[in-house]
Amino acid sequence: MRAWLEASKSKGMELGLDRVQAALEQLGRPDKSMSCIHVAGSNGKGSACAMLVAGLTQAGYRVGLFSSPHLTRIEERVRIQGRPISREQFNLALEQIKSLEIELTFFEITYLVSLISCKKQAVQIMILETGLGGRLDATRTAEVVGCLVTSVSMEHADILGDTLEKIAAEKAAIWRPGVPMLIRDPMIPSVRNAMREEAISARFVDVEPAGVMDEAGDLAEILCKMLGLEFERRPANWPGRMQLIPTEIPILLDGAHNQTGMARVMPEIEKILPQKWSLLFGTSPQEDMVEFLGPLFEVMLKNPPQEIITTEPQKGRYPGEKQPIADVLHIEQPKDALAQIDKNTDLILIIGSLYLCGNILETLGLDDDDSLNILS
Repeated sequence: MRAWLEASKSKGMELGLDRVQAALEQLGRPDKSMSCIHVAGSNGKGSACAMLVAGLTQAGYRVGLFSSPHLTRIEERVRIQGRPISREQFNLALEQIKSLEIELTFFEITYLVSLISCKKQAVQIMILETGLGGRLDATRTAEVVGCLVTSVSMEHADILGDTLEKIAAEKAAIWRPGVPMLIRDPMIPSVRNAMREEAISARFVDVEPAGVMDEAGDLAEILCKMLGLEFERRPANWPGRMQLIPTEIPILLDGAHNQTGMARVMPEIEKILPQKWSLLFGTSPQEDMVEFLGPLFEVMLKNPPQEIITTEPQKGRYPGEKQPIADVLHIEQPKDALAQIDKNTDLILIIGSLYLCGNILETLGLDDDDSLNILS
């Protein structure tokens, strides 16, 4: 069964809704048994999903979550009350999907696994994180009670469009007629107008600048109020996002994967960096590597690291960049790169890719429910 799922990766990425719609109909529309909330955005959508799960669970609801990518094991993509489902639950859903005999992509299969598994576990509210864009993402097939777009930035221009307005429109297109939708105001009139054309009834809000999780919590709280849902705000830990691992030398993991994400998180990181720190950096190819590295370099100029090592994230959608920072030590495998870092340091910052974060968690053996629990 897992071999069949693995083989589906060879299909690559195929945006479109017809295959999944057909599968959902044959499965009896499991999405309709739950109140689904759809979340899109260039940055911050994972954090917003985590805050939604935390606040809604605390309020007494039984909450499911579908997210991607996973960091160390595939079951992380499907969570109930913040915890990944079991291998057995995942396999049972896989068998059901395989029996449909519909050609599906890896992402589509895992999405359907989440709906089947969460329906069986009597989930009341299902949080769905888009994989890419919005309009043609598989998650767009679900019947939903609310939508959220957390942010818009230039990403996947070859797929979503070559302007910020086009990308914004693709993300806003998760809107369904009559469904409440919240959008974090892009503060650029042309971008706002492009989103309004796709989501005519959307509410735009601007939240107070704060930490990434605080801003995500603000959006989650506003959305739940719009939907008439109880929401009890509480902290949430989200793997690979400002995740501090208390090893002998503390490790700070963050999966900032584009320029906007890097710019948002570096001020937070700067506040907690000790004088003696080391950097392990790895990324997939970027449209503008100089711009991507800019916020990181600004912090490095103020507080230079003891050493810099670059590496190549493994198991990602795209191959890791071979030498993202010139003239520094580059070690291909993340586990070897981590082992190479001088122990005479007070913190290791590992940043640049969620896949790299997953490689490190796997290297450290942190793959149980507790280490990857989104609820603190």
